[in-house]
Amino acid sequence: MLTSKLILIEGFPGSGKTTTSERLGTQLRQQNIACRWYLEEDDPHPIVCHELRLKDLLQKLPPLWSAFVRQACTEEEIAIIESRLWQNTLLFMYMDEYPLEEIIEVHQRVWKELHALSPVLIYLHQDDVEKAMQRLVTQRRKSALQKDWETTSQYLWFQRRGLSGMEGWVQFFSAWQEIAERLYSDWPYCKIKVTNAHEDWEQAYQKMDHFLQES
Repeated sequence: MLTSKLILIEGFPGSGKTTTSERLGTQLRQQNIACRWYLEEDDPHPIVCHELRLKDLLQKLPPLWSAFVRQACTEEEIAIIESRLWQNTLLFMYMDEYPLEEIIEVHQRVWKELHALSPVLIYLHQDDVEKAMQRLVTQRRKSALQKDWETTSQYLWFQRRGLSGMEGWVQFFSAWQEIAERLYSDWPYCKIKVTNAHEDWEQAYQKMDHFLQES
């Protein structure tokens, strides 16, 4: 039986975080479990990290989560949140070449705030970064990807290596995956890593469902 009040979903762009969030949320509601899911681009959103400067994450991100936890503790519903734990926060710290110890410190300060919700983490892992990036191209509009490539090329990780575009993303996410593994290992609560979910979504969802039932 699910006891957690917070389900966090992380993974590469195009790994299926949004689809997974919507599917899990819909399934919980069908079971008459109050649930709300927050997608990456939702506005309003309880964790407004896009407005924070990277250098302020250590001080300002944990209080955002703390306020969310206080509110969530007064409500019955389960929250599903994608991308806010790592992708919209720590990933960009890494992209701007913040030291690993600072990235981990932000991570730890955040997860310490979440204890009261018995949070669980679903990490959609992909073992072949190049294939994952190629699949992303088939999923998204070229104009949108081009804009993302141009934006990320302004960060130090890309500038110092002279990388951009698809080649830059393949190399960056290959490096980021090692950091994600460190963060996954650091997460102290219930967690599951679902590898290559796109190869068999039915089996992947069965794995997630069983995990949540045991959480």
